[in-house]
Amino acid sequence: MWLRFRGGVQPLPMSAFDQQTAEQGYQVEALAKKFLKRKVETEYPAGTTISFEATQTDGNYESRIDALVHDNQHNTYDLYEIKSSTAVHSHHKYDVTFQYLVAKASLPVNKVFMVHVNGEYRRQGELDLQQLFTVVDMKYHIDKKIDEVYQLRSEAWNVLNLPEMPLEAHCVKPKTCSFPSICFPDLPQYSIYDLSRATEKQLRDLSDLNITLLRDIPEGFTTNFKQKLQIQTTRTQQSIIDTAAITHELERLEFPLYFLDYETFGPALPMYDNYAPYQMITNQFSIHVVRHPEDQPEQFEHYEYIATQPTDPSTEIATQLCEVIGETGTIIVWNKGFECGRNTELGILCPQFADQLQSINDRTYDLMEIFSNGFYADHRFLGSASIKKVLPVLCPELSYKELEIGDGTTAMTKWYEMVHGNLSDTEKAKIKADLLKYCKLDTWAMIAIWQKVKGLS
Repeated sequence: MWLRFRGGVQPLPMSAFDQQTAEQGYQVEALAKKFLKRKVETEYPAGTTISFEATQTDGNYESRIDALVHDNQHNTYDLYEIKSSTAVHSHHKYDVTFQYLVAKASLPVNKVFMVHVNGEYRRQGELDLQQLFTVVDMKYHIDKKIDEVYQLRSEAWNVLNLPEMPLEAHCVKPKTCSFPSICFPDLPQYSIYDLSRATEKQLRDLSDLNITLLRDIPEGFTTNFKQKLQIQTTRTQQSIIDTAAITHELERLEFPLYFLDYETFGPALPMYDNYAPYQMITNQFSIHVVRHPEDQPEQFEHYEYIATQPTDPSTEIATQLCEVIGETGTIIVWNKGFECGRNTELGILCPQFADQLQSINDRTYDLMEIFSNGFYADHRFLGSASIKKVLPVLCPELSYKELEIGDGTTAMTKWYEMVHGNLSDTEKAKIKADLLKYCKLDTWAMIAIWQKVKGLS
């Protein structure tokens, strides 16, 4: 806040994914306003008015209220705050309480509500706004927070008026910091901020000890096994490999092996029938198949699918998936919860494939667990088990850096742009080719990593 208003410094620009998330928020807000207009017409006395983005002030504090409803008969006001989430989160309670405090300084406020998306809603035909939104009376939350928010807003005003930047209070998340060059200047490689699953308390404790490097974290600082393993491999600059555990894991695999990866898109507003808000649309897959243990890379098979039409792709993707994956053999993925979750959803959307998709889930093995369970640790993973961190260490000959689309969030936005954007056929063809390359590399990367760890046993 100080940097934005006193330091004259602009934060880092929003990513394409963040921009799309914001755009979805605007879409939710537009529909919520329609919903509230109807609510005022049907539930409030005649003559009640509603205004949007109403600005209220209370001395040094200002708030822009999403919807302000004036009951002219009783001369009272109801406040409505619109959120695109599917629940009331902690920060929403502070937000709404602050708005209430500002508004009640000059208005006879009756009630305060939050309008959010109903996560249980399933689309059938046109969006049903009465079912899409949930209205929550925030009185209980405001009563719990009001004294704290009084104090916090006073502290915020004091911070804003400090003559110098309060750097000691900056965040502990340089990867998502809006001002990393100021808050984390010259951050060294393998810093304490790379510590796996580090708590804010841990990072602030280390900062108070003037410890910046992972290797300098003292013995006994943490009892977490994965953190201790990461610190040890950083100190020695050597990999720590439990070959017996890896061998045991790989012995569980049954040929043929199907290396599977999905790409998805999760819109705030369900785009197709039977989908819920934020439910993932599985729109693409890549499958590499290794039939026999002695097969060479040139014998591996590859299958792929990508949805290119603005209609629900669930039936087509389930059909093709079940045609490729047989009734026996292990399906290998990276992050089992994600792929299995998509299969479960596909089974609900396409019940004719439910049994086959459940069989696929039952036979799925998560290759990531070799790294997330600490059977293979390396300081160069930076405390992560992401394939984007593991691949450059184990298979440096493979890289996402040369791809036009090199990460999942970009793949999401580009797929939506390809299918629903106003693009030329040439532009759509380019995005399609880039998406296929990206997804194919994901499954080929799993094969390469599997071969590397298999060679250790």
